[in-house]
Amino acid sequence: MGAVEELVAKAGGCVVIDGGFATQLEALGADINDPLWSAACLIARPHLVKEVHMQYLEAGADVIISSSYQATIPGFLARGMTLDEAEDLLQTSVKLALEARDEFWKSTLRKSKPIYNRALVAASIGSYGAYLADGSEYSGSYGADITTEKLKDFHRRRLQVLAGAGPDLIAFEAIPNKMEAQALVELLEEENIQVPSWICFSSVDGKHLCSGESFADCLQILNASEKVAVVGVNCTPPQFIEGIICEFRKQTKKAIAVYPNSGEVWDGIAKRWLPAECLGHKSFDALAKRWHEAGASLIGGCCRTTPSTIRAVSKILKGRAGH
Repeated sequence: MGAVEELVAKAGGCVVIDGGFATQLEALGADINDPLWSAACLIARPHLVKEVHMQYLEAGADVIISSSYQATIPGFLARGMTLDEAEDLLQTSVKLALEARDEFWKSTLRKSKPIYNRALVAASIGSYGAYLADGSEYSGSYGADITTEKLKDFHRRRLQVLAGAGPDLIAFEAIPNKMEAQALVELLEEENIQVPSWICFSSVDGKHLCSGESFADCLQILNASEKVAVVGVNCTPPQFIEGIICEFRKQTKKAIAVYPNSGEVWDGIAKRWLPAECLGHKSFDALAKRWHEAGASLIGGCCRTTPSTIRAVSKILKGRAGH
């Protein structure tokens, strides 16, 4: 039994993933209007990164995701850093999460009636479009000159460094097109990565990837890989999630993860959030219960969700509210 399966079993069939990272960094005073987004804090304010991890652990997260979504070697090099410095920052993103997890778990064990599981740390790897920061992560349109081989070359060293930093999982997040999914599966095999991975797609309509390609075609690629333990979607409007889970259950036997955004829509061109749509009176935690009933076993939040969101999700799914 792998780390994910063990945690799902220990958590009673439902694992809680943490929530929006940049949102909390901003609440703590960080400037996230940066091409590196939340990864900029790895350079100047790493203590804030660790503090956000602790907030989500306290809220009941069983999995915390490193602040490396937009942390790339080319991005750090463009900031004037050396290759060694860039790789050190990638390792730091995992180290901070591991330290937070271990410190929190040690404090939990001192309590007479622990209410938490020992969390897993997932090293985040964002899409090529996230690095470009031009809105293409929401369209999957990378240009005619981008090939599977170029995408593998882009991700290769970052994957090697993050996998070597000691995480429990690798989290490929918000993948917007089939080509990148293919590249990641091939890369996991080529590098013989021993850390179990999840690959989560993004969608703007609930029926296709952002690129317009079908979930079924992409899941066929992931189903063939023993390196991919979990499949799912993230940073997708919550009103689409239940339908996506039902579709995934028809197409895969792998564990399903869903961690949508708050329902607000990111305008990748104007660089701003637009108001939430279609949520109506349904609260995020009530929706989370429906997602679990539909077949998702890893559930959390993405952009614009907070520790309060995750606390509510943890409470309704597990009857625990955090402290």
